[in-house]
Amino acid sequence: MLGARLLVAVVSLLFAPSLLLPSQGDELAAQSRRGKDLMAAGRYAEAAVVYRELVKAVPGNPGLLLDLGMALHLSGQDQEALAPLQAAERLQPRLLPAALLLGAVNLRLGRAAAAVAPLQKAVRLQPDNREARSMLAEALVDLERYADAEPHLRRLAQTAPSDPAAWFNLGKVYEALAGQAFERLLKRDPESPLALALVADARLKQDQRTAAFHLYRQAIDRAPGLRGLHGAVAAIYRRAGHPDWAAVEEERERGLPRPDCSRETLECGFAAARHREVVASASKLSSPEACYWLVRSYNELAVQAFARLAALPASVESHEWLAGIHRSERRYLESAEEWRQAMALAPRDPRLKTELAITLRLGRDFPAARQVLEEILRAEPDSPEASALLGDVLLALEEPERAIPVLEKAVRLDEKSLPAHGALGRAYALVGRASEAIPHLRQALPADTDGSLRYQLARSYQAAGQAELAGIALKDYEEFKKASSPGPEAYGQGAPITPPR
Repeated sequence: MLGARLLVAVVSLLFAPSLLLPSQGDELAAQSRRGKDLMAAGRYAEAAVVYRELVKAVPGNPGLLLDLGMALHLSGQDQEALAPLQAAERLQPRLLPAALLLGAVNLRLGRAAAAVAPLQKAVRLQPDNREARSMLAEALVDLERYADAEPHLRRLAQTAPSDPAAWFNLGKVYEALAGQAFERLLKRDPESPLALALVADARLKQDQRTAAFHLYRQAIDRAPGLRGLHGAVAAIYRRAGHPDWAAVEEERERGLPRPDCSRETLECGFAAARHREVVASASKLSSPEACYWLVRSYNELAVQAFARLAALPASVESHEWLAGIHRSERRYLESAEEWRQAMALAPRDPRLKTELAITLRLGRDFPAARQVLEEILRAEPDSPEASALLGDVLLALEEPERAIPVLEKAVRLDEKSLPAHGALGRAYALVGRASEAIPHLRQALPADTDGSLRYQLARSYQAAGQAELAGIALKDYEEFKKASSPGPEAYGQGAPITPPR
């Protein structure tokens, strides 16, 4: 989101003086000058009062409506800013600042879908406006329209190659696009050799070599001719200190026929590092092979974007990127240190502190996570996310009585938060308030990934004397556990690395 001073500068440079108050007498001209002076001094709420009076005195003036909308936005009155900005845009459809501000206001109000159209207009009116393009990309990412956001983020990175945020955001979007393609592949055939190979790639990146090894072996069993798998197994053998075994797999890889580029165009394009061409072609297809090469090409594009980020001086984004890598590898101490370094560069960004708390919680450093979350809540007492996280941490510390008021507040602040409902239900159950636990546990069931909430619900029904419902809930739990068969990622867990067959 644009900072207040930057947005004032952008808007003041964009709109022409002819949009301001025309000559209407000395008194109105003096009010107009006062409004400008207050805006320049950062006294936006006072400026809004002045501009309201001017809009009443001279209705239908797009410049004044724009000034009022901007003053309201910059003073934090975003809901009130919508009407004058929309009116200004209706009166003068090509009014770039109105479109830009409408996008900013809707983004701040959490209305990403409403922000897209005015920001698209702003980009059309002024393609070189980085702020408009950046906010449009932000709105599209919020809507998970990653393919639509990608060209905007790529242009931002190309036009400002020294901007770490541009490369970080582009890399994250490529990762999200790879994830979407992978989900499509899993829906079609979760046990396919292509899916197994991709999960193996992911495990290898997380340094889970044994799991990756067995996944690759499963994929080879199902598709012996899939190129690259024997080579991947050979690399694992070498890292494990078995060069003789690696030589066997390398020979098998060399024995595979080369791809026929007249038919296997996606594989050949990938091998030639023409990843954008692969993406353009594969995006038009729906086959498992197209999804597979989409995933691999998007992942390579992400690697390239993050390599550009890593080549720049240390930044908030570079520390966040490293923190994410360490966290995915379950190296929580290293991840926490990267979040702290990011916070040192952006001490006023509460999101970074929340991510630190999440990392500490994952690393089971509950006292440290509690301290960070309490700091967040002192600064932002009405943060539903921090309240829910703190309640969960207090439960982990076996302090359900203290967790309950925190989680009750989290639920009041965000009634749709399934994690908060689940944690509150567990807290009530732990202190013997089974009847109060039941509705929260029921509401949280869509977020139950391991069956624990279903089991707790059955126990709560039993404790509340509702034996029939307890039986139904217990049956649901048993069916859920039976249906939760392990996915491809479970192959090879706990098994040793074995010689070539």
